[in-house]
Amino acid sequence: MLSPELLSYEMGLIQTTEKMENNKIATYVLIGVFVTITIGIISYTVYQIHQENKRKKLN
Repeated sequence: MLSPELLSYEMGLIQTTEKMENNKIATYVLIGVFVTITIGIISYTVYQIHQENKRKKLN
């Protein structure tokens, strides 16, 4: 007979520390990707606005 803690781990009711660490890493990777894409979009938008203003000044 397994102890209640081991039985819970075996049945998947409690996450193992390894699983929690993997979830934490995956969360940080997803947040990093989201932040990178957001910064890229903002940078591109600012660049486009800058180019439009530059064209208006030349005309």
